[in-house]
Amino acid sequence: MRLLPSVLALLAALPAVAEDAPKDDATSATTAAATSANNGATFQRVEGREPRAGTPLIANKLYPMQGRFELSGMFDISYADKYVQHLGGHGAVAYHLFDWLALEGYGGYLAGNETGIVDNVRRTDSGGGKSANNTAVCFGGGSGPCEPQLPGLYQTTWFAGAEAQWAPIYGKISAVSEYDLNFQFYTKLGGGAEGIHRYLNTLTFGPDSVRPSGHYGVGLRLIPWKFATIRAELTNYVGLNPNVEEHDNTDESSCPDGYVLSEGNSSVCHQDIFQSSFFQVGLSLLL
Repeated sequence: MRLLPSVLALLAALPAVAEDAPKDDATSATTAAATSANNGATFQRVEGREPRAGTPLIANKLYPMQGRFELSGMFDISYADKYVQHLGGHGAVAYHLFDWLALEGYGGYLAGNETGIVDNVRRTDSGGGKSANNTAVCFGGGSGPCEPQLPGLYQTTWFAGAEAQWAPIYGKISAVSEYDLNFQFYTKLGGGAEGIHRYLNTLTFGPDSVRPSGHYGVGLRLIPWKFATIRAELTNYVGLNPNVEEHDNTDESSCPDGYVLSEGNSSVCHQDIFQSSFFQVGLSLLL
């Protein structure tokens, strides 16, 4: 029983002995550094930690476009049509100068036809004037059936040109936890030429001609793989149509690139400016 008080006294003296014992220099430096680093901070910063292997950053794009050629095949269909509508396709070759800038040349063919409103005009022969006995009288002489005196009846047969594409947005969509679908949003601006003709009441087409055109639009590239993309675009083509048949020879000579409308006591020449809107979708090969 006398041994128990001696043991308790020895245990009580151990902390004091530990405090007086000299500390190892390395241990002291580590403790001091940890104390300094955590002084007033909740978390300790870990330096030199690398991201997980294979994890791309937006600044380090998974599929960079700079310096690559792109070969595309596109399907074209017009929408919001007034007098004529089109269906067809085109091919394109692009070179990406930078990740955000590309130059592209294109060319293709379209099949056109007139919309229902023009069919109704032809069927009712309401494209010309009416004489005193209510029979059709075509502008420029003759009698019905008359060609509709409507602007914008020209149909595109072929088209070609070039454009610049500016891509300010690159990102990725997390489709599933292990796969990121990369995409590029871009705008485009360019110009070219179109082959055009008009459908006539004789069930034939008039002479072919060429009109210059410009276009603008927006597009989206989905990039699921390194060497392939899926493209979708909305494009507006604008330009000036050639002359249409006029009321008489005087009108035609005074308005060679448009159509004449009577406004009050005067005849006014209006430029026949066309606009065609297209939805274009296709696949591309990246080289």
